[in-house]
Parts: sequence; C-alpha cells; structure tokens
Amino acid sequence: MRPLVRVRRATPFDPGFLRRSRLLWPLERAAARLGALDDFPAAAALDRVFEGDAPVRFVTAVPRGRRRTAVDAASLYDGRITLERAVPTRARCWHDLMNALVWGTFPAAKRALHARQHHAIAARLAPGARVLPPTRTAELDALALVDEGGVLVSADDPAAMRAALRAGPGALRAAIIAGRADAIVFGHAIFESLVLGVSPAAVAATLLPREATLDESLRRIDVALATALGDPALFQTPGELCRVELGEAEPPTRRPAAIA
Repeated sequence: MRPLVRVRRATPFDPGFLRRSRLLWPLERAAARLGALDDFPAAAALDRVFEGDAPVRFVTAVPRGRRRTAVDAASLYDGRITLERAVPTRARCWHDLMNALVWGTFPAAKRALHARQHHAIAARLAPGARVLPPTRTAELDALALVDEGGVLVSADDPAAMRAALRAGPGALRAAIIAGRADAIVFGHAIFESLVLGVSPAAVAATLLPREATLDESLRRIDVALATALGDPALFQTPGELCRVELGEAEPPTRRPAAIA
C-alpha cells in the first residue's frame, strides 16, 4: 500500500480540518455550506458545497471490475462528469472530500478541466479498444498536474513572474510579499496533503493575468482559469507549468476576508 493511501485510510475525520494549514482558506465557504459535520458526508450530501444551482452532482463511486467490453469514453471518470454531470466519489475518503470542496470553490474551472480531459481521452481511443493507451499524452499529464497539484498564481506581469519562478526558489514568496502576485492552491491532492500533514507529490504553478486578486472574488479567479483551460494552445505539456515550493504560496499574515 502506498504511504499516502495508508495515511489517508488511517486519518479519522476531524471537524476542524480547515485549521490545519493557512493554505486551506479558499475552501472555507464551500465547507461552511455543508454545515456542522462530525463525520465524512455522504456523496449526495456534497452537492451542498455549491452556491446556487449545482453544476454537477456527487454520486457514490462503484468499484471497477474487470472490463469485458470495449472502452467507452462516456463511462470513464471524465466522461461521466462531462456528459452526465456526475462526479464518482468514494465514501469516507479525504482525497474525494477535498475534490468536492474544490468543485464548490472553482466550479467553472473544474468543469472546463474535466471536459478537456474527456475529449483528449476520447480522441485517443481506437474503435473497439478494450484497454486505455498505456501512457498519457503530454497534454493529459499537464491537465492532471493542474487538477491534483496546481497552484494558481495571478501576477501583474505573468511572463516576468514565469521567468522569475524558473530562475530559482523564493521568487513567488517575494512577489507575494511585494504585492506583485497572489497564489491560491487549486489542486485537491495538495489540499489533502495539507490536511494529512504529508508532503504533496507535486506542486506546479499556473500563471494567470492579474484580473482578480485576493481582495476580489474567487469566482473571478475561477473564470480566469476556466478561460485558460478552454484555450487549446495552453496546457499542452507539463513544461508550461512552473514547479514551486508549497511554502512559497502561503498567504500573508493577514489574508483578505472577501472570498465570496
């Protein structure tokens, strides 16, 4: 059993999990919509993470059995989200709970990301194929990295910020302190790692124009990322993303309270 899976299964539910790291703050509103919790919510209850009408619904994941027919892209994880608006969710799973909270915080970006993954996977399937291709494309690797390990960096000058991040460590933290950039965790695997107290497997920055800051609505940041994900020229390889240290993304001592 992988170490992270072992920790995930061994960590009981904690109603105060959002207090385990300052980087968990973007999830506060979505978590508050679930109400007071003393245990992991059931999949159907997670629909409450959304403000207003839910763009997807959360359904209990069914264990995968041995495939006996041709692969149908519509029945795969991204296909079900895109076509059925159903997110398969495992019971009592920190990883999937964090995923639901990210959906409640960044619904437009999550829909755009999974739609793009679905179409990229469907385009690779040969008629009648009974197995998926053995490796992912560079595009699918990039999209998975954003989904699991993405940090959104909105900067006054994204090109200059990208160059600074590639030049060496410390650049992101310096830009945040100087007020030239903001950083917000997006990847649900990072959020899970913060809750479980383990190091995330990967952390990569996606650079966005500073159309929205932490003083403004997370909704605008959500739309900015969804727009970027809708551009087929972007996210073609993991090399477009900048690897950063998670600690560099920590918010200032006083983070803005306007996150609605």
